[in-house]
Amino acid sequence: MARKFLTPIDLNKLELQNASIQNLATDPSSPVTGQIYYNTSDTKLKVYNGASWSTVGNTQEEIEDYVDGLIAAGGGISVSYDDSGNTLTIANTGVTSVTGTSGEIDVSTIAGGPGNPGLQVTLSLPTTVSADISGNAASATYAVTAGTANSVAADSVALGTDTTGDYVADVTAGTGISVAGTGEGASVTVTNTGVTSLTGTTNEVTVSASAGAVTLGLPTDVTIAGDLTVSGDLTISGSATYVNTEIIELDDNTIILNANATTASENAGIEVERGTVESNVSLLWNETSDTWTLTNDATNYHSITRKHSENVGNNSDTVFAVDHNLGTRDVNVQVYDNSTYDTVEVDVVRTSTTRVTVTFASAPASNAYRVVVVG
Repeated sequence: MARKFLTPIDLNKLELQNASIQNLATDPSSPVTGQIYYNTSDTKLKVYNGASWSTVGNTQEEIEDYVDGLIAAGGGISVSYDDSGNTLTIANTGVTSVTGTSGEIDVSTIAGGPGNPGLQVTLSLPTTVSADISGNAASATYAVTAGTANSVAADSVALGTDTTGDYVADVTAGTGISVAGTGEGASVTVTNTGVTSLTGTTNEVTVSASAGAVTLGLPTDVTIAGDLTVSGDLTISGSATYVNTEIIELDDNTIILNANATTASENAGIEVERGTVESNVSLLWNETSDTWTLTNDATNYHSITRKHSENVGNNSDTVFAVDHNLGTRDVNVQVYDNSTYDTVEVDVVRTSTTRVTVTFASAPASNAYRVVVVG
């Protein structure tokens, strides 16, 4: 999956190393001026000049045309290119021989030496010169010194990729009183079979008596062996509260720490006991930095990241201000395509501790992209 860049890339004059140009078998559609790619069918590097695609560099045919343009018309030299054989031929179609006029010019030729290829031609006057002289002259003397012509050597062309009880004698069951009789006219006995003494359970209830009055109370330290249900509010005063239970269920959705605080001066959090070998870990609100932090070693505390995200794009603007309100410039910003979910690259400026600014090279469509700020 290719990473899209929606802003120019400035390498600041650094090298682009080990790069490969896009490989395509045909010209890409909707090109822009200066776009390049490598055509795998033609094995050519091509560039779009604003109107059409052209091959980068000179082909052999272009070299042939260039060389041909350098040769003046009538120079007696022809240039031809063989596509099938990939050969370039330069031929002399002009003067192929030089002959001197008898009695006027002598011509001699010799093969060129090393570093001086080609044929060397020498022109000179013969010992006896025959010439027509018009006009009148009594006499004439001619002194002639033979000269040597310069030779010309051809240049070469190089080609280059997650109880209830019972009812008895109107005495309510469970009162501790029993009634017994032997028949009509017999005596009736009423006996107290109930409580004869009161004793409190250790650590649960204390009992004291004075002049027949019994007082029940709680000891200084109370132990309740069974369940305890408190229907009203429970207020515990003391320096420490210990809960030795495996399950705690709270209906309240908010736990308030530092409830007696009048100023924001104390850190607060949750600490996990990990025994005598491992260090405790904790989640802590740091009042100094005003951030939630956590530690995995009881020594180093790290900020907990937060996130803000929103869509951008309106078919006209290229610059968008994103207000994340995270209170820091230490944020990571990513932008992705809302249709393909691919990450794209744009210009990002951390404008302030509450805002970042993203810039596109061209105006994106309505809500085309999503900006995610984490910090």
